[in-house]
Amino acid sequence: MADKFLGTYDPAKVSLIVSGITISGFFDGTFISIEPMDPEKYKTHVGAYGEVARTKSNNNAATITFTIKKTSPYNKTLDLLKLSPATFPVMVKNDSDSSHIAIATSAWISNEPTIEYDMEETGVEWVITVADLISSHI
Repeated sequence: MADKFLGTYDPAKVSLIVSGITISGFFDGTFISIEPMDPEKYKTHVGAYGEVARTKSNNNAATITFTIKKTSPYNKTLDLLKLSPATFPVMVKNDSDSSHIAIATSAWISNEPTIEYDMEETGVEWVITVADLISSHI
């Protein structure tokens, strides 16, 4: 009989490193999301007689969206990076039992975050676009 216990996920073991700086102060809920711009690695084409061919997509661009608390000091760091014309490396790593890593060498901040004021602390959502995402469960 197969083991019913699959492992342990610990959100404290998920890290985001932007330009060599480990970001912290994440907001609750989904705090990091990685979304390929073209999730289809192969495009399928079926001809008139049913012959099938595929075309490999070389689009490795993606967005990494994350939300940190408005009180996180890393909002200032990200503001400075946002103004830079240079690209930077980024890495998302999960060291829990369900290990995963996503890395890119060419990334940039692609949005001006919305700033909200409320009766309680709010989050600031940042979007980083990457040109060359490599993502794998390790």
